[in-house]
Amino acid sequence: MNLKYQLIGSFFNQRTKNECHKVLIANNTYYKNLSEVNKKTFQIRTLVFLWTTNFSSERGFLLTNKMKIIVSSAFVQITFGLKMNTLKKFNAIFIAPRSYSYKNNKALFNGDVNLYTKKVNLSWPAVAHGFEVSDDAMNLTIHEFGHCLIFENASNTYFSKVFEDKEFENWKKQAAIKFQKIKLKQNKVLRSYAGTNLIELFSVALETFFEQPDFFEQHEPALYNSMTKLLKQDPRHKLNPIEK
Repeated sequence: MNLKYQLIGSFFNQRTKNECHKVLIANNTYYKNLSEVNKKTFQIRTLVFLWTTNFSSERGFLLTNKMKIIVSSAFVQITFGLKMNTLKKFNAIFIAPRSYSYKNNKALFNGDVNLYTKKVNLSWPAVAHGFEVSDDAMNLTIHEFGHCLIFENASNTYFSKVFEDKEFENWKKQAAIKFQKIKLKQNKVLRSYAGTNLIELFSVALETFFEQPDFFEQHEPALYNSMTKLLKQDPRHKLNPIEK
């Protein structure tokens, strides 16, 4: 663990770190497979995200620290290779006890990123299922945080971009090719929802990138490689996905 996270880690007591580890080892497969050194860094980054994010829920629903740790871990998983520990614009997360709807809209949602309220909304049953089944390329929390990264990258200044411009342009080039394959029904990897637009394609690709990396790389090597460069990690290398 580098000096930065050693220093940050000193602000959290051992009991807090132990609780975080216990939740992560039981619920996050990515974390479970990391080396011991990477586990310690992941713990600290999870706690930083948790304590800098405004979590809330509806009255009568018990929002536990375990839930917050699990949700936070998805963000850390995505950004483990990036120099990004928190969300600046979307740092409010609402956890609903069930699927929800908006006024004047009968559609039920399990998750969304609200651009007006700057809030990430998640249905807890869908969040839990995403971590209970870790190899089906469907993880709601990873999906919605993927949207957050795209939106924050678009609104940040050059010096605070989430992604390097060169790597993001390369990803968009490969994503556009994949988008056309989906439209032509020549798709073997990403589920069809990725054909909605490039924003959805990114989030669906993230889910597959982390939950079915070998299958993804085998069938779409160019797109997969563009994501390893964009995110500065390769989840096929389970012990150390950010190894240079």
